[in-house]
Amino acid sequence: MINRTTTKPPTVSTRVHDVDALRGFALLGIFVVNITFMASAYPGNLVEDPSFSSTLDGIARFIVAALFSMKFYLLFSFLFGYSFVLQMDAAERAGAAFVPRMLRRVVGLFVLGVGHIVLLYGGDVLTTYAVVSLVLLAMHQASDRTALRTAGIIYAVVTASLVVSALFIDRSAFMPSQDEALSSAALCVFKFK
Repeated sequence: MINRTTTKPPTVSTRVHDVDALRGFALLGIFVVNITFMASAYPGNLVEDPSFSSTLDGIARFIVAALFSMKFYLLFSFLFGYSFVLQMDAAERAGAAFVPRMLRRVVGLFVLGVGHIVLLYGGDVLTTYAVVSLVLLAMHQASDRTALRTAGIIYAVVTASLVVSALFIDRSAFMPSQDEALSSAALCVFKFK
């Protein structure tokens, strides 16, 4: 007797696991950078912790700066943009409208970011990613020429604002002095001991 049970064909996963692995790697690197930042009140006040002023501490700070700082933010940002493209492809495969689907994701990202700001830490990046997503969404059908021009304009405006702020704006109006930052950090450390 022949047993003819029907089996479903295996489904093909459309998830790109390499992107997930890179995203996890980037998050690990961001964690390494942020753990040193959040482990002490001093970096939050933009000064070095006087408790960690040995040569070995300096070497450790240099290694974190050279190998981790900003490198993983760049990788994570690239993956964020690439995931936008993957979402466009996924919406097309599903036969769904891309814009409403992406707007739901942006709102979810923004809500998570606000929750993070309110409940955990004010230095959140998720809300920034949500706002940038709106810019990407507005430009997702722009021509290559328009996208390059827009990127150039944004880059020029940011660069000009950094140069102007470095040359002409007195930071002491909104930044504490070195001594004020050290005493503020020391007070935070004292409160949590």
